[in-house]
Parts: sequence; C-alpha cells; structure tokens
Amino acid sequence: MRNIKILIALSIIVNALIGCNSCNQGKTGANQYVIGCSTPLTGEGANYGKSTKEGVELAVEEINNKKLLDKPFKVIFEDDKINATDGVNAINKLVSADKVPLIIGPFGSSVTLAVAPIVNKNKVVMIGASATADGIADAGDYVFRITPPNSKQGSDVAAFCHNKLQSKKAAIIFQNNDYGITLKTAFENKYKELGGEITISEGVDIGIKDLKTQIVKIKATNPDVVFFPLHVAESGLLLKQAKELGLIVKFISCDGAMVEDLLKIAGDAAEGTFYTTLALGYGVSDDMINSFNENFKKKYNKEPDVYAAYYYEVTNIVAMAIKANRMDAEKIKSYLYAMTGDKGYKGITGITTFDKNGEVNKSFYVYQALNGKFKLYK
Repeated sequence: MRNIKILIALSIIVNALIGCNSCNQGKTGANQYVIGCSTPLTGEGANYGKSTKEGVELAVEEINNKKLLDKPFKVIFEDDKINATDGVNAINKLVSADKVPLIIGPFGSSVTLAVAPIVNKNKVVMIGASATADGIADAGDYVFRITPPNSKQGSDVAAFCHNKLQSKKAAIIFQNNDYGITLKTAFENKYKELGGEITISEGVDIGIKDLKTQIVKIKATNPDVVFFPLHVAESGLLLKQAKELGLIVKFISCDGAMVEDLLKIAGDAAEGTFYTTLALGYGVSDDMINSFNENFKKKYNKEPDVYAAYYYEVTNIVAMAIKANRMDAEKIKSYLYAMTGDKGYKGITGITTFDKNGEVNKSFYVYQALNGKFKLYK
C-alpha cells in the first residue's frame, strides 16, 4: 500500500511538471503551430494594423504552401489599439488563454514597454518589428525587435538634414509618446552636435484634429527644415495645414509616417517630403525583395508599405526559429540570441542579427514622396 501511495504521489508530481513545462509550448495540438500577434486592428492605429496583418498573413500563406514546417502554421491576432491598457489585455489573452510561446509585436513602443513585464514573467518570447523606443533594449530577456532604436534613426535624420539638406535651423513637432519623444531627443542632440540650431520643439497628442496653432509658432521661427516624428494621421494633417498656412520648408519624418494613408490625407502637400526607414535590404537581398513585392501585389492588389515588409520579415524569422526548436520558448529565445555574425537571417530588410539585448544594427534609407509614391532618395 505504501509503495502504491508513493507511485501515485510521483505520478502527480510528474504530471504537474509536464503541465508546467507545457505552459509556454502553445496550443499547437497535434496538427498545428500557433503563435500570437498584437497589433492595432481598430482605433487610431488601425491603418498600421492592417498593413502588419497583411504582411504576417502573406508570410504564413507562403510558409504553409512551401511546407517549411512539419505542421500548419497559424497566427492569432489580438487588437491592442496601439494603447497600453488594451495592449495589456491583448497580451494577457495570448499568454493566459491561448498559451502561445511566442508573440509578434506589439506595434507601438508604449504598448511594448507596458506588456514586457508580462511576457518576461511568463517566459514568452516577444519579437517586434516596429516599436523603436530606446527603453525597449532594457525591457527583458524575452523581448526582441528587428528594427534599430530611435536613438540611431533620430541621429541619422539629423545628420541627413544638416549634411545633405544643408539646413542650419530645424523645428520639431513630435508625437507626445515614447516613439516621438525618443526620436525628438536623438535628433536634437545630434543636430546641435553638428552645429545646427533647434528653433522650436512642440509635442502633440495622438488624435489631435488641428495643428494650426503649432504651425504658426513654427513658421515664426523661420526654420530651414521641420522634423515631424508623428503617426500617420497627425503627419498628414500637419502637411496639409502647413501648406494652407504657407509654411514652405523641407519636411522630414520617419517610418511612423511612411504609409499610403499619409499620401491620401495630405494629398499634394506631401510632395517632396522626406522619410527615413529601415525599408528593404537593397544590394543585400534584391531577389527576395522583388519576390515579396510581386507576391504582395498579387494577393492584395496594391503596393506594400514598410510595415507590411517589416512584419512579413519577422514572421519568416519566427518560422525559422520554430523549425529549429518547435514550440519551446526557451530554445527559441536561445536560437534568437545565437543569431550573430554569419548566423544572421538574410531577408528583405537586410541581415538580421541580435546582440545581448535582443537589438539589431541596420542601416536606414531615405525616401521621398514624389508623384504620389514613396521613392528611394539617391
């Protein structure tokens, strides 16, 4: 009887350990691999979410068609509304209810920073393709991203403005969140270091409907260039109202504004404006870029934007990690950290390698809005 009790006790312990070990294995079942994706599907950032979802879904379709994995690949999308509160709810559902071992996203920096403690505590890998605030580098061992931090992009924008556009005075109007503030700070520091003058710096909230007051203030300082790290709705509004008020200077922003909706909102007021973005790895993987562009246009009957490209890329990286490690979050994490040097992933955004903080180091490109399209600036 005593031996039977011992065996029962051991059985309970073993089953408990198996159950615990499977917590971060995902609801793969016998027939599929399932991961999560947090992105804004409704609200102010829905245009971004649409692009990211299209990029992910194209990658999933190709991965399944090629039978890259030994089971079908599926992504569960949750709407974070590019809002920290909704983001926490989205991640909690993916972690606790869906029990995914890996999450793509979230889209925004503020959401990423808000949910990082959740994925770290639950040992779920989270890999972003658009959140660029510098603080994400210190967000925990389970947090990765395939885009460089704002400190690099903001600094590169400042150097371009000073050296290529030969500007001496710059005004800044920025999104009053982690994304906009970190870009603004990096730009200011580099521009001043190069000898430039910041004439004014104005922060605005997401959803603002009128920027005329800020534009009048900017115009009064007589800048050579306006740097506007804003999201797409605010960027389009700025360009449209700046033209109406006669603020005729060079305008430059980052990838947060470089989507087709900007051109629709701003119309011809966007003509000639500049944008920096990670974009695509020209000269590194041109055949892959061409294939992505063709397949995207065939599926969606339109040109892809940078976020569709980013999220297509990160989905393929995730699939390679799953192929090597199945759905073991710890092994996937180790696999990503081991992507260094010649072990990097060669894709449409260039070569992706990670440092000890889950960060990448990639070059940015400058694009210009010309004739209703974003074109590589040379």
